[in-house]
Amino acid sequence: MNTLINGIDTAAVTQMAARAVASGTNPKARFEVNTRWDGQTRMVATVDGYSLGGEHYARAFTIVSDEPTELGGHDTGPNPVELLMAGLNACISVTYAAVAAMKGISIRSLRIETSGELDTRGFLGVDEAINPGFNEIHYRVQIEAEGTPEQISEIHQTVLKRSVNLANLSKAVRMVPTLKIA
Repeated sequence: MNTLINGIDTAAVTQMAARAVASGTNPKARFEVNTRWDGQTRMVATVDGYSLGGEHYARAFTIVSDEPTELGGHDTGPNPVELLMAGLNACISVTYAAVAAMKGISIRSLRIETSGELDTRGFLGVDEAINPGFNEIHYRVQIEAEGTPEQISEIHQTVLKRSVNLANLSKAVRMVPTLKIA
């Protein structure tokens, strides 16, 4: 039996899920990103690893962000809002691929287009009553897969329930800030 669907090893996912519900296991995943200011509006973030079930896994990624020149930057990378949207799109895409794979459905193509509109008066501090962030984010999923329309709709409903970043953006997440002045 082929356990590789949409590039996802469904047998490994099934085993991971079984370990997560088994007694005595720690099903928690912890992710960290460290960001340093690189002058003007440029930021450099690094990912050094993550923990899963209490075990640390090393990784090494660098993510650069900058603002467009019209917003005071040098346009050397996507801005933080674009990275937020990219993270949302990536998470939704991964969830589609995994959920479809677990249902035995191959995806031929998947595209997500995301947009949002900000009122610049909010983040510029011109009017404190205006939200500095998005009030709405619109996204459109275009999928071509081997399943029936009913199966694809079921996958879509499951993605709406399971996408981590969709949950992070659509529900209140308690933010716990700490300030250290050097």
